[in-house]
Amino acid sequence: MRALLFPDPPRAFPGRRLVKILLRGAHVVCAAFCLGAYAFALPERIPWLLAAIVSGSLIVLLDLHESAAFLLEVRGMVVLGKVVALAFLPSCGAWLLAAVVFVSVVSSHAPSSVRHRVLFGRVRAARTRG
Repeated sequence: MRALLFPDPPRAFPGRRLVKILLRGAHVVCAAFCLGAYAFALPERIPWLLAAIVSGSLIVLLDLHESAAFLLEVRGMVVLGKVVALAFLPSCGAWLLAAVVFVSVVSSHAPSSVRHRVLFGRVRAARTRG
């Protein structure tokens, strides 16, 4: 079971990097439109929120395919924190969403030694190209 969840080396497939880049681009666009819709109280905010959730979920699935170690790393903890924070979106609105976007940008631009640091357990960090 350990080898299935935490393969060494992490799993990859041809074109993975391109797929992840395209998903990230779509996710950023959806999150930006969602934040704008919440900030200006536009009725179109729910479709953008759902699109951001779907694109983000697909990115998480790619990371989990690579290795479940993703969830034990800083970047996985940030994603879990964002999911928890978004549960409060109906009561907090644009300010919470802006904070989630800010944390996302800061964490995604942190050095890979920080993003891939394993916080829990004794597993190899999931590091592939892409």
